[in-house]
Amino acid sequence: MEIGLVVSTFLSSLAFIWIFRKLAAWNSVLLDIPNERSSHSQPVIRGAGIGIVLTVLGTYVALFGAQANLAYLLAVISISIVSFLDDLFSVPLLIRLAVHFAAAAIFVFFSGSYNEISAPWFNSSLNFGALAPWISVFFIVGAINAFNFMDGIDGIAGAQGVGVGLGWMLLGYSFGLTTYSNLGAIIVGACAGFLIFNWQPAKVFMGDVGSTFLGFSFAVLPLIDPVGVQRIYPAPIAITIILLWLFLFDTVFTRLRQLFRLQPFWRAHRDHLYQKIALSGASHRAVACFFGLTAVALALAVVYARTMGSAPLILILIFSPVVLMIWARKKRLT
Repeated sequence: MEIGLVVSTFLSSLAFIWIFRKLAAWNSVLLDIPNERSSHSQPVIRGAGIGIVLTVLGTYVALFGAQANLAYLLAVISISIVSFLDDLFSVPLLIRLAVHFAAAAIFVFFSGSYNEISAPWFNSSLNFGALAPWISVFFIVGAINAFNFMDGIDGIAGAQGVGVGLGWMLLGYSFGLTTYSNLGAIIVGACAGFLIFNWQPAKVFMGDVGSTFLGFSFAVLPLIDPVGVQRIYPAPIAITIILLWLFLFDTVFTRLRQLFRLQPFWRAHRDHLYQKIALSGASHRAVACFFGLTAVALALAVVYARTMGSAPLILILIFSPVVLMIWARKKRLT
């Protein structure tokens, strides 16, 4: 079942993006012109993440039918619409954030919130209490924008999407949760189809429509079936943090460094660790593979932790950011 979903969504995503690329070639408004934040030097078609959105949502509705989470569909469609408009015409930041918060609040209101968090190496947990809905909304919005911030070089967001999707596919299969094995497979196929066009040198960019869609989807996946997902880990928010570990770490680390230096983080920049690595001369392919494979390794470590112990998970959580920071300290070539 899962392999069939991967193949079918791969072909669907491939077809959607091929058609989009042909249509976009007629309209210069979809060209991403290089600026001071860019890691590309020639105009490239952006917004091709719409292929991922259409593939995932279409397959999700077809597969789950009346059991599909309507709050998720309403929220993610709202985010995708405003994000695609931003790819086309540039929507003001405050409007985009308002939609992100509204979508997150709608989902949390109807589907529930993250109530606690615990680290894999501690037996105790921190209960959010009455703050749970607020923390959940801000976490979801943070994940949306973290994924968007990290989509800055060829292949990195798509590879992360494949890695996290494969992680959920493995976790769902290992713990008998077909909802997650199927959803993971859908996302793997859709992102893999996109990567055919986005692998270095990229012919298309994901755009905000794809990155915000994936950021939101990964942030809320544990809440789509909260009872089932607790068989994997008692505090579901931890699974999202673990699978998105390097994306979240790079985002938080970069923002804290900018705040410490009194730099305006909302302006275009190339201060992220992954951007520094690319500027040092590393290929976009190598960086994208590192992020994607780390997500898969973390998923395998979560499965291992349930029966054999959390030591591998702890080691990956600690050393993957260390590798990232050391890699980013290499002397720049530009």
